[in-house]
Amino acid sequence: MLMWQGACLVHEEFKSLELEELRRQYPHAPVLVHPESPAGVIAQADVVGSTSALIKAVSESSADTFIVATDRGIFHRMRQVAPGKTFLEAPTAGNSATCNSCAHCPWMAMNTLDRLMQLLREGGNEIMLDLDLARRAVEPVDRMLAFTAGHKIASDGDA
Repeated sequence: MLMWQGACLVHEEFKSLELEELRRQYPHAPVLVHPESPAGVIAQADVVGSTSALIKAVSESSADTFIVATDRGIFHRMRQVAPGKTFLEAPTAGNSATCNSCAHCPWMAMNTLDRLMQLLREGGNEIMLDLDLARRAVEPVDRMLAFTAGHKIASDGDA
């Protein structure tokens, strides 16, 4: 039986061929990518990193246009830290597209400040893990952090 491998609905939809076409239209736009994206998309990235790393890259870069391969909900924060800059969604459409999400994660959208406040006030939704499982869970987190650390983060002169 093949079990779910933890793929993200949004990130799996970014298309490398269509991204190449968009990069030709915007040759000076750095490509910002979350590491959950397909390998062909990651290979074209100027920055691969967490949400905070992508936002930092936008705020520190002298570029005025960016191609972003992650949930489009990040655009609000990017516009706050870099007003006047342009953010383009990496393509989820094209010849190979299914576009089930179109760069919008319905599960991430369920997280709101009101729900967070309610959780902090009332508790709940606690997940209890077996201690052995919790110790083993550190390994993939460490691998993810090492992967991100191995990719360059754009600085003012890089992007």
